[in-house]
Amino acid sequence: MNVGKFFEGWTFRTNRPAYAAGDELTAYVTGYANGTARVRIGDTIIALPDAERGLGDRLVRLRITEFDDAESRGTGELLDVVEGDA
Repeated sequence: MNVGKFFEGWTFRTNRPAYAAGDELTAYVTGYANGTARVRIGDTIIALPDAERGLGDRLVRLRITEFDDAESRGTGELLDVVEGDA
């Protein structure tokens, strides 16, 4: 059996995805730190300083404004709340 053919095309996801300024994504607000909303994607954390309180566990669209690959941390701006009341 040719194992290489079996695994052809497979890729693995990272637990520390990286983003660039301008990237847009949809993710859940997973909590707040010091009053700032946070989105966690694996071990990557994106802070949303312009987001209002009360978005915990809500699905949002955001745009990355800054990102540090080495720290897997970034800042984004809230574009829209995707789902209605949780």
